[in-house]
Amino acid sequence: MMGKKIVLAVCGSVAAIETPKISRELRRKGFEVECIMSEAAQRIIHPDVMEWASGNKVITELSGRVEHVSLCGIDGEASLLLVCPCTSNTISKTACGIEDTPVTTMTATALGSGTPIVMVPAMHLAMYQNPFVKENTKRLLNKGVHIIEPKIEESKAKIADMEKIIKKTVDVIR
Repeated sequence: MMGKKIVLAVCGSVAAIETPKISRELRRKGFEVECIMSEAAQRIIHPDVMEWASGNKVITELSGRVEHVSLCGIDGEASLLLVCPCTSNTISKTACGIEDTPVTTMTATALGSGTPIVMVPAMHLAMYQNPFVKENTKRLLNKGVHIIEPKIEESKAKIADMEKIIKKTVDVIR
């Protein structure tokens, strides 16, 4: 997978603690990884950890460099946008075209340019079963977004196993 760049968008779910391992495994597979973090994600895991894991400076806010366009825009550098973990907030905002965070601006740009998107939901079960979240998940699936189903345990929709996330990412890029 040399030469392929993945943008790893980290949202504010406690499952964000798994993303350094996911980033490192993607790098082991030969991917270049660029991370973007929501403000909520930064309260769970520090951007310095993701910089170490990815080998690249982490995007925590969009700037005049229009990172969302250079990475996920038309002719952007990214081969795929991996939203992991993906919160109910990000699912619903993306499905409704709302882009008010660095992560949702990245998803909106990727949708508009045709950059493949893989979302990995992780949240409390009640949030995952919210009828609006379910409806918005279906809307995203109908628009070509790939969703990796969470593990349902202990009244939670837990992040999928790392192996499943990596496999799906590789499969979508091929």
